[in-house]
Amino acid sequence: MRRVQTVPKVAVANRYQPPQQESPAAAYCLRYRSKRHSELPHIVKFSGGRSSGMLLFALLENRLLDPDRGDVIVFNNTAAEHPGTYRFARDCKAASSRYGVPFFWVEFQTYEDSRGGEWTRLPSYRLVNDQPRSEANPEGFHWRGEVFEELLSWSGYVPNQFSRICTKRMKLEVTRMFLKDWLACTETIPRLGHYGSESRMNLKSMYRRHRRSQGAVPEEIFFRKRAYALSRPYIRPEQLYRDFSSVWRPFQNPALEGRVFGNQASFGTGGVEYVAFVGLRGDEQVRVHRVAARNAGPGASGYSGEHVYMPLADMGITRNDVNAFWDQQSWDLSLPKQGSLSNCVYCFLKGAANLRSVRDTMEKEKHSEEPDFGSLLDTPSDVAWWTRIEQTYGRDLKAEGRPITGNPASTVIGFFGTKTDFSYERLAQAADSDFDCYSAALLPCDCTE
Repeated sequence: MRRVQTVPKVAVANRYQPPQQESPAAAYCLRYRSKRHSELPHIVKFSGGRSSGMLLFALLENRLLDPDRGDVIVFNNTAAEHPGTYRFARDCKAASSRYGVPFFWVEFQTYEDSRGGEWTRLPSYRLVNDQPRSEANPEGFHWRGEVFEELLSWSGYVPNQFSRICTKRMKLEVTRMFLKDWLACTETIPRLGHYGSESRMNLKSMYRRHRRSQGAVPEEIFFRKRAYALSRPYIRPEQLYRDFSSVWRPFQNPALEGRVFGNQASFGTGGVEYVAFVGLRGDEQVRVHRVAARNAGPGASGYSGEHVYMPLADMGITRNDVNAFWDQQSWDLSLPKQGSLSNCVYCFLKGAANLRSVRDTMEKEKHSEEPDFGSLLDTPSDVAWWTRIEQTYGRDLKAEGRPITGNPASTVIGFFGTKTDFSYERLAQAADSDFDCYSAALLPCDCTE
């Protein structure tokens, strides 16, 4: 079992105290903004990076997480991470098991059901274990982009800086769907979908519904985009929590009583509340303020019942502090410390400089065999995968007969929008000097979730 050395000492007190010395090992006081927050389930949103890992073990070592309260750790898998991220998340899950707090990996998935008299695909999630999926391990996690592509095939378009459906659907909303089941204090998540022996979707019916909704995508393009989602499993089986966490045990929290309906927790007025921990640092103030604003009071764009805490930011912890913490451990994230390969490997929000660095690194790595994974060719660690995805699911304005505004060279709305003609195909071919003209258009977005 891995041991954790020198974690920040976080005590519960009436207010946060600033650090007494410039060290992540200094003593700090954690203030609950309301006394009742200490009684609510605590949810750790583990991103798979060094900062969220440091936060996780600060909470665990300081005994701020309690499985009997319903506390849980959640990692949202997009299937587009570097294998090093999956190994790190697996190590963190194993190391956290001695503290007795359940740690689940969850993935976005769709399933078939009837709505308004028509069969359709609806969004949901599934639990997965911490080993790669294979024929011998069908409940393992996906890593070849399957989850990401299912989302894009289901939605019919790719995310961009102004429409981040990837973060919204695969992380934020997946966590909420998981919590509706988890906070119901049951032993399983329920089966979803019909009981037929094959898919009941009708392509012609789907397209008619698309046209009724003022959709203008030509029939051939519409069917091509939806094909992958329709090939995915059409049910979500019942799953037992104990099959996905060795330390799971039933819990009953009085703060949840009377807030569960139909074996699911209810959000909104009179619904469940919980404390969410996010691993943003003190040197990420733009991201910190964005998350704080999202959850700040009535009318905010956040999620009702969620009370977000960011202890690393309150402590003033920086990237250097995080790296110093992991330098003392017997394991670490085997990716560059500047973070260029973290999160989805070729994420379109990384900016021109980082994308060039990712390409230069991964064009060498993709030809090697990754232990436990195999070849990285045509996976999200290969720019060719992103090129294919962008060409398949980008919106072709010319084919849809839509007006082309802005950059006349941009007839397809891909991951980088229409203000630039940059694309993953261009990224694969670009010379170093080409990035200078794109640097202003591809500024990092500081993704917050």
